[in-house]
Amino acid sequence: MPRVFVRAAFGEVRFECQRCGSCCHHRRPREFDLLIPMEQIEDFVARSNLIYLTVQDISRISKKTGKSPAEFVDTLYPYRDGRFVRILREGQDVVLDLPVMRSKPDTTCIFYTEGCSVYGVRPAACRLFPFFVKENITAEGDLLLEIGVNSTCPGVGKGALVDGHELERLVADHFSSRSIAVAEEVKSLLRAGRIAPGARIFRSLPGGPRT
Repeated sequence: MPRVFVRAAFGEVRFECQRCGSCCHHRRPREFDLLIPMEQIEDFVARSNLIYLTVQDISRISKKTGKSPAEFVDTLYPYRDGRFVRILREGQDVVLDLPVMRSKPDTTCIFYTEGCSVYGVRPAACRLFPFFVKENITAEGDLLLEIGVNSTCPGVGKGALVDGHELERLVADHFSSRSIAVAEEVKSLLRAGRIAPGARIFRSLPGGPRT
């Protein structure tokens, strides 16, 4: 069973959110199909900035805004509360249809209008920005989640020093929450015999405007 490690791969960094909205535009690269094979995931992640949501994110935002998940959650297939795995072609294809934040036609987040209207309960992915996570496989076969910083963000270099350990905890919690939910669903489908041996795994590119 591979282990998972999280490491903040940056030195001293100051950051203070400028509420400029530069990170609130969601890119859906045109060069990818709606079903993305896992061998293309690294390239896809590098070219997109979709805001992935955990079950906890969805619950908090729904409670704060009074909106149902269907009003702000984007998935390729119809959203099913807490269930993210789709089985296609009689179990030959397994699609991880992970929920992301819905966008307006101009690609901005639906909760951004001259500022974020859900800032207090914004998703973990938003709280992490301008830091990002790169997944690496170590020589021992373990998963290393390295946290880097996007230096183009206007808030970088301003405000207080960032606590790298706090970011590591945020990334670990976010990864654990999403991974556990998906793993439990996959195990259930395997027990039910719905996933064929040697099935291919895909990530979905949820609908909405692309840029």
